[in-house]
Amino acid sequence: MSFEKLHLAGPDLSSYELGESIVAHDRGRLLGSVDPVEVSADRSEVRISRFLPSPSVRTEQRNFGPLLLVEVTMFLAERFPGIQSVHFTLTREIEMYGDGMMVAAARIELLKSIGATDVHARPKPDSSKPGNFVLQGVWLYTEDNLGALRAALATQRALYREHLRRVRADKRPVQRLRRLKQWWSNDGHR
Repeated sequence: MSFEKLHLAGPDLSSYELGESIVAHDRGRLLGSVDPVEVSADRSEVRISRFLPSPSVRTEQRNFGPLLLVEVTMFLAERFPGIQSVHFTLTREIEMYGDGMMVAAARIELLKSIGATDVHARPKPDSSKPGNFVLQGVWLYTEDNLGALRAALATQRALYREHLRRVRADKRPVQRLRRLKQWWSNDGHR
């Protein structure tokens, strides 16, 4: 089975109600959740803040952050046509992914690629780890931005599929070696 898209749902893993956390799965595997989406009183604006990876994903080299960001934005835009703007306040601790400035710059470019405006990063003053930033921007629901979001989503899905192919290819020699060792210890040396 090949990757098509992330499965996004509410905390009960079925339907999603605006204002709840968004739970993300990749083919049945829990990746984590997005903090509860803040909703304006008239339900025309939402704010996305932080993704909390599941414990089993924290140690892996899965690069699904960019994909998750555009998937969640598309999910909200498609399911709730009354939403006119999506505000981003991204605050995840990113030291484990290398240079914070490079990560912040990549996130800025990603937000700009989907049509977000007023995109900027500032150091996170209360961070326990140096090099962390709060990234902010606003995506407005327009036809042009929706087109940019679709294009970015197609790109991010293709990059994620390629990442998964590389991971599977890297694991194949190890799996073959394990099978060979198992064969050798069970039948091969009699």
